[in-house]
Amino acid sequence: MDMNKKEYIVPLTPTDVIDVKLFIKKNEVVKFSLNYRAEIEGVWYQVYRVDSYHGYLHEQKFWISPEPIKLPYLEIYQLSYVFKLYMIEIKNNFKRYRELYEKVMR
Repeated sequence: MDMNKKEYIVPLTPTDVIDVKLFIKKNEVVKFSLNYRAEIEGVWYQVYRVDSYHGYLHEQKFWISPEPIKLPYLEIYQLSYVFKLYMIEIKNNFKRYRELYEKVMR
């Protein structure tokens, strides 16, 4: 069976979005990325990202560093669950992530 790829944008505000990429096989997520971006003074910036590319689950907090931070959930939970968990995490915390990013920009 072939893998299905889905890409879409989840608007949070007019200046905050989540870019979603999902790879699905047999109704299960096999790879994903969630990329929270914010428009600040007319320019779009990556603020936070979590993905399972490169064979492991990791996040990037761009207000700290672009370096990936490995997350342990991939070994414990199904990726579909992890995807939903981080979608909720970003929706609940994007304003705080944005504030942290804007502080570093100053």
